[in-house]
Amino acid sequence: MTCVSVIVPLYNKATFVRRTVESILAQTMADLEVVVVDDGSTDDGGAIVSGIEDTRIRLVRQENQGPGAARNQGLGLAIGDYVAFLDADDEWLPNFLAVTLQHLKQQADCALCLTGQYRGETRKDWRETLTALGLTSGRWRLPTELPREQRKPNLDVLHSGAIVCDRNIINRFGGFYAKNRCLYGEDMYLWLQVILNYPIYRDLRPLMWYHTEASELCVWNQVPPPWPMLLEPDPIRHSCPPSYQPLLENILNTYAAIAAHRATQAEDLKTANHLFKLFPNARQEMLQDWRKRVDYLIANVPNLRQTLKRLKR
Repeated sequence: MTCVSVIVPLYNKATFVRRTVESILAQTMADLEVVVVDDGSTDDGGAIVSGIEDTRIRLVRQENQGPGAARNQGLGLAIGDYVAFLDADDEWLPNFLAVTLQHLKQQADCALCLTGQYRGETRKDWRETLTALGLTSGRWRLPTELPREQRKPNLDVLHSGAIVCDRNIINRFGGFYAKNRCLYGEDMYLWLQVILNYPIYRDLRPLMWYHTEASELCVWNQVPPPWPMLLEPDPIRHSCPPSYQPLLENILNTYAAIAAHRATQAEDLKTANHLFKLFPNARQEMLQDWRKRVDYLIANVPNLRQTLKRLKR
């Protein structure tokens, strides 16, 4: 059996997809298959993949349904014990799979292994940011009490392109969120369920390259929509062990506060109020964030306090 199935969702990435696939084929371990799912592309990305001569590559096509559905289609075809996901504009360093699989073999109870990453054209090492936020390498189990400021960093590190996971565990949770052609947060819906139920291994060395300059999300001129975990949280609640249920609600409230703040900035009060109705504690969290920002400005901007006082008169 193929050890790793690498699933590549492809949608209008003809400029980058050859680079992505070649970084997979260049891995120091050869026991893999590459399942490229063309999600209704209108460019010649699929033809480019077809032209790469390697028997380990399979190309399948579907009508456009979004990245979650494309990854799930690949999951249904995968035959590997482990699965990995790489977007069609990103790339791996040659030892990505060898390192992650070695960790998983040594840590048999870990559901997945993730690595750090380089970001953008300048290849910024994200490890510097992660370590400054208190994240470390090694076996990690989500604590039942996680400080509020640690919630988002510990989920943000779960970047799909930097993860190798046990295929059976992903299937247990139904794969990625795929409703309504979801384009944002469809992967977090899955990874949150995994870390609520299993330990994982984190190696913060940069072993993949996240090309933010090529990502559609980085050039959006609109506020990202609320995460799917906020719009349909009940399946996550259902799979959550009792000991983690209070933490899960805290995580949901933290993300609801962030999403409501974004909506408020965009003058979308309907969405903000809907989130506050679903997650009442999010309003207080958002107010706390605003107070912190004001306190920071007062402490760091000269004469700001005096200026604010004059404006109140």
